[in-house]
Order: sequence, then structure tokens, then C-alpha cells
Amino acid sequence: MKRIDLHIHTIPAPNGKDAGFTFDIANFQHFTSELQLDAIAITNHNLFNQEQFQTINDALTDTVVFPGIEIDYEDGHLLLISENQELDDFAAKCASIEHEYDAEGKISTAKLLEIFGDLGNYLLIPHHDKKPAVSDTALQPLKEHIFSGEVASPKKFQRLIKVDDALTPVLFSDARISDSLEVDNYQGKQTIIKTDVEPLTLDSVKVALRDKSKVFLTDIESHDFFQVFRDGQKLSHGLNVVLGSRSSGKTHLLDKLHDTYDTEGEQIKYIEQFELVKADEKEFNRMLEKQRSNVREQHLASFKEVVADVVEIDRKTTHHELEEYVTSLVKYAKSEELQDEYSKAVLFSESPFTIRPNESLEDLLLSVKRLLDEDNYRGVVRRHLPEASLKALIDELSVEYKKVHTQQLKKQWVNELVDDVSRELQASSSSPSIKNNEIDLYDVLLEKEKLRQFSAIAKAVKSPVDIDDKPFGQKFSIKAQAGPFTGAQELREESGKREVKFSLAFDDHYDSPIVYLDKLKGLGLDNTTLYRYFCKVRYRVLNEYGKPVSGGEQSEFNLLKALQDARQYEMLLIDEPESSFDNVFLKDNVNQVIKEISAEMPVVVVTHNNTVGMLMQPDYVLYTSRETGTGTDEYYLYSGCPGDKEFKTADGTKSVTSYEVLMESLEAGVTAYGERGGLYDSYKKK
Repeated sequence: MKRIDLHIHTIPAPNGKDAGFTFDIANFQHFTSELQLDAIAITNHNLFNQEQFQTINDALTDTVVFPGIEIDYEDGHLLLISENQELDDFAAKCASIEHEYDAEGKISTAKLLEIFGDLGNYLLIPHHDKKPAVSDTALQPLKEHIFSGEVASPKKFQRLIKVDDALTPVLFSDARISDSLEVDNYQGKQTIIKTDVEPLTLDSVKVALRDKSKVFLTDIESHDFFQVFRDGQKLSHGLNVVLGSRSSGKTHLLDKLHDTYDTEGEQIKYIEQFELVKADEKEFNRMLEKQRSNVREQHLASFKEVVADVVEIDRKTTHHELEEYVTSLVKYAKSEELQDEYSKAVLFSESPFTIRPNESLEDLLLSVKRLLDEDNYRGVVRRHLPEASLKALIDELSVEYKKVHTQQLKKQWVNELVDDVSRELQASSSSPSIKNNEIDLYDVLLEKEKLRQFSAIAKAVKSPVDIDDKPFGQKFSIKAQAGPFTGAQELREESGKREVKFSLAFDDHYDSPIVYLDKLKGLGLDNTTLYRYFCKVRYRVLNEYGKPVSGGEQSEFNLLKALQDARQYEMLLIDEPESSFDNVFLKDNVNQVIKEISAEMPVVVVTHNNTVGMLMQPDYVLYTSRETGTGTDEYYLYSGCPGDKEFKTADGTKSVTSYEVLMESLEAGVTAYGERGGLYDSYKKK
């Protein structure tokens, strides 16, 4: 078995992609020694420093060092690793990558093939289930050379290793070898391959990576476990239960796991002891309000667009202008006898051209230009839309746009000329003129139709309806309902603005959507929020009796919600859930959820409770122990599978009897376990 880490940085990435760091060769020696690495690869971003590589190669005498480079390839990152031979040639090719990257910001498939030629001479490992991942489309041209993909966590490794036609997953440290390097942050982030080749060659690594049965995260040749600490300590990919007496290191173990695997602050869900009962009712209500707001926004998303479309309509101005136009038109028609040589001129009452912006053509032109300029998915776009075709389409659309725009400019010029002449004629004539002659009756009709449809939609949107009504665990349900507001006070609560007199809008106007909207606009509210005041969304958490949850039930709900949120993470840590919740709730509500989550990711639960400890049927058991030696306390971590007669330390030098551990940790000892059984028997009916 060989431990490899083929993703290591020794030079900060250019263009600010890396936080700056100072390379330290002594720390590199410590890194490879402590983590017992058989082979590594130096993979700096888009560059290879041959002189530094040679220094590293000479210093790491017990580790095989492969030259490599991490390339910004198409839409993601690609590791390209070479045999430790012909370094001058490899350095020259990497120099071409560095030059092309500086010029283009990424390397295309064509350029990669042009520079490196036969890719079969290298090991190619794309970011697969790790950001920024190389898309399947971008990998397609390289498929005969791609058989392994880098993942970001043991959870992702476990998921891919089970899929027959998926790439072989590998987990690497992606470490920056700096003068402040902390080795503990990278333990357990290496891949172990089964091979007897000594020393390792790139070909032997490639052979192993082509076969999933030869790739592991621990040296016991099992895909059910992964190593977490440098001493070889492992965890199950499923449910791990941690036992031990007070102050024996259980919480320390969780903290250490958290610090090791949560380097980016988003991989570990850690539910600490008493955390969920510390939240008061105000915090619970804030959580409900956040959920309610999310539900409301989803429910009213379409209505929000409708309101945005009509909120700027000024009905009074339109009505006034239309009334003036009709009145003056009638007056003009009735005053034929007053017409003189000025009013008889055609331009005296000529209507202007209607000029409508051609937004669809502008949007189309901009969209095609965006496709032409696209960088992130250039390869994908070009496979379906050749550059020449896009350029030809832009040229043709540009010609059409210029044609339409020229027509608009001509109409605008004519309108201005007609307007000037008309004003001169009207000033010289005694005949009445037509006011607002430029009014667009189509726009007036369109506004009227928009308002009619808005009124119908606004009445419908406040009709009572259940948005959501679903169980949450075995005990709770979440109910979201939409319906009308019942008074101005509810509007005030919705807005959070105590000073606004919503009664001016609500009273007598709530059932008349158009008038109600006008009244809301007059209250000085932000127009972008007015859609919220037509329909009230209620969001409630109910217990099994259909009643709002009590204070204690709020904590229970918080735990179930935290467990649900954990599905978005890579690992779940829970510290003594029984400290805050009773056994019935744990057995009927929590155990099943934790067991389900453990089928998706590693779960580690610290407990003293037999309901949590063994009824969940854990996949792996760990036992922490503080033992007094010669004047000092020593801390040990034992572990084993359910059914093992002994739990052992990672190095196998110490062991404890598993039965005694379970009795002491979960039942307060064999004697207490027997006494309880006798006490319970005495309550049975004879």
C-alpha cells in the first residue's frame, strides 16, 4: 500500500488567486515525514519551476517526487503530472502553458494538445467533485486519458467509488507548503493505492488509479472507512458513536475533526452540546420569520413582476391628458367656421409618428455578442456555434439594427419639425388647437388592459390557499398559508414601519386593487415592496396535536432542523444530544434521521446514552480514555466495529474489552445494569 498526495503547491498562484505564502523546505520535509507519504506531485498554478523542483527532489529523499502543473483548463482545473524524467522538456512545455495562460486566462483543449502532444505520457486528474470542476463536456475530447478525478471530501469519495462508470475518485491535500504550515490540517487528506512497485513510478500509479479496487482512503483495503489522523485512526463513512467518561477527550476529538476537515468553513456541520437549547423564543421567531419570508417570496414571485409592471402607471395623468385630447378634438371639429389659412394647413393638426424602442432586436444583438465573447464556456459554445457563424450573425443583426435605428431617427426628426411648424401655425391662428396631439392611444389601451388584468390577479392572489403542509420528523408539521390581510395592523407588522398609517390605504380600499395600489404609493413606501401588502403569508410550526410548539418543543424542532441542514455538508458531528432531550424524543424522532444521514455522509455522535449509543446500530465505535501514568494523564483513543471483542488503539499496541466499555459508558456498569433489570421486573403485572 502506498500513500500519495499529488496536489501540492510550493509557489503562490499569480493574479491574487492564492494568499501569499513563503515556501519552506524544512516544513516540506516535516510534512512528508509526518504524513508518511510515499509519493507527491508539485502542482503549482499554470507554472513549473524546474530549479525549485530539483531542490525539493534532492531534499525529500524518502519520497518520490513527480513534476506537475495545475492548469486552468477550459471551465475548471486540471492536474497534469509527468514522470520524473526529461525535466527540460517538461519545463519548456509548462513555460508555454504559463505564457498562454497569461495571454488568454485559460488553456483550451486545442492548446493543451498542441503543447503536450501525446497525453498518454502523463497522468491527467481533473477537479471532478471539487470546485472549480471541469465539466463533462470539456473532458470529452480527453476521455481516453481521463480515468481519475479529484474530490473535495471523504463523502464525495465514497459516493463516486460506488458508481461503476464514474471516474476513480482521489482525495489530495491541495496544501500550500509555507513557513506557517500546520501538518494537522492535512492529515487524512491523501489517497492510498494498492501496489507493490518500489519505488513508485508514474505508470504504476496510473495502473492503480484505473482500478477502483486498488484505491482507498485507509490502509486496511476497505472502502467503508477513511483515515482521519496521522497515527492511522480511521472512521466509518457511516455512523460512528463515541463513548467515554467525563473529561476523557470526547469533545476534544470532535473539535479536532472539525478543525481538520472544516478548513473552508463550510464542510462540517457541528452540533455542539446544549447549543440548540440556548436559543430563546426571539431567536426561534426570527428563524420562523426568515422561513416565512422565503416562502412568501416564492409564492409572490410572479405577482411581484405584475406589480412592478403597473406600479409606475400614472392613471390620473393619463386620464387628464386623454380628456384634454378628446375635448380639444371635439372643439376643433365644431369650429370649422373659425378656420383660417393657418388652421387649414395640414401640419396644423398633424399627428406625430409613433416611435417604439426595438428592445427585442437590441437584446438579441447583445446576446449574440455575449456568446461570441464568452470565456468560461468558450469550448462548449464553439462546438455548437462556430465563431464565424456568430460574427456573420452579428454583422447581419447590426445592419438590421442600423436600418431600424435610422428609421427611428428620421421619424424623430420629422416629429420635431412638424411640432415646430404646428406651434407656429397654432400661434398665428384664431382656430382652437388639438391638445396632446402626440398621445398614443395604443399605449392608453395597453395601460387600461394591464390595470384590468392586475386587478383580477390581485383579487386572486389573496384568496386563501395552503402553500405548504408537510410533516417534519415524526412529531412536527410545517404549515404555510396565504390569504388576505385582516386589517391595517397586520400591514404595519408586515412592513415593520410603525409610523406609516396603513389605515389610509386599507380602510375602504383593500378590495379595490387599483385604488389600493394608488393609496399605498401615497404612503411613501418603497415601490419595490408594494406587492407584499396584497397577500399575507403565515408560516407556523405545529406539534403532533396541531398546536403551536412550546418552548421545549422549539428546541426539539431546532435539533431536527439542524439535522436536516446537515445534508448540505460533508460531515456531521453531534456532541451529546441526550443532554437536552428525553429518550422518547431521541428514539422516535432523532435516531432515524441520524441513521438516514449516515447513509449519505460520515456522522460522529458523542453520547453516554444507550438509546442513542447502540439502538442506532452504529457502524463503528470509538472509546476515549484518560489514564493516569507516572504522575501525568495520558489520553487514548480506542476503536472497533460492533461485535468486536476488543477495541484497539490505531497502532494496535493497547486494547480494552468492548463489553466492559459498553457497560461502563452506557449502563453505569454491569452491576447497575442488572439492578435496573430487577427493578423493572418488579413493576410487571404477575
